[in-house]
Amino acid sequence: MREMLRVSVGGAHAGLAITVFVVFLFAVIGGAAWALIVGGAVALWFAVALIMVVGGGRRGRAAVTRAYLLTFGWAGWL
Repeated sequence: MREMLRVSVGGAHAGLAITVFVVFLFAVIGGAAWALIVGGAVALWFAVALIMVVGGGRRGRAAVTRAYLLTFGWAGWL
């Protein structure tokens, strides 16, 4: 089960790229307000993940990397 749920930095980079593309589509189709709402939701998710990781004992770059994986690592499963 642990191997199945493993995420990688490469997958997280892909997730970030997909997220940026989706926010761009929202900006083009729905306007800047929708892009800010979707981008803000992603930023909030990252901030909450970072707070949780720091609360779990990680600090500095390790905390940011873990929050990045938690936020964008889903693309590795596609």
